Amino acid sequence: MRWWTKTLLWTGILLACAGVGAFIASRSNPFPPGVAGGGTTSPGTSPSPGPDADRWTLVLRSDTSHTYRVGGACESNWRLRTSIRVQSSGGVSGAGIARLQRGAHCEFETAQEQARGIRVRILGRRVGSVLRLRFEDEGSQPVGSQDLGGFATFLPKLRVAVREQTGAQVARRREFTDANGDVFVMSSALRLAR
Repeated sequence: MRWWTKTLLWTGILLACAGVGAFIASRSNPFPPGVAGGGTTSPGTSPSPGPDADRWTLVLRSDTSHTYRVGGACESNWRLRTSIRVQSSGGVSGAGIARLQRGAHCEFETAQEQARGIRVRILGRRVGSVLRLRFEDEGSQPVGSQDLGGFATFLPKLRVAVREQTGAQVARRREFTDANGDVFVMSSALRLAR
């Protein structure tokens, strides 16, 4: 069989298969009964928290410093403002981007790029009238940059218990020395709003 005959034969087979698939798809329902709209949302919108969830605005301010064992220090100040949801089951979740504020600096020259944003995931539980929150670092922006002042180092260590009420505030100061002998200091203030 000649090459052009094979090409025409395969093109015909593929077109026939596509036609059969399109015919079957036009006669079927892609969503099972009871699923309205398939659970999709339009671009740029997020699903509402639903009737069994409370939504709060969390505002976090953190001033951090990283003093290196070999000498010199870096400082950075961060702000995070994002929504968190408290489910009727007690679970707390949220996510946002902490933004670097003016004044971040190191006492020495460095070739490392300072992160300008850090994606933060917020998790926790409601215990009585208190929200017990913890934080996770989900990456810096731009990709490959680092927080030289230590905010990203503190995030997994930061635990906060705050009353679940408008205007509730809590402040924390924490200091630790890592295995390399570097000293990290973080002063944070967290506030809830509606």
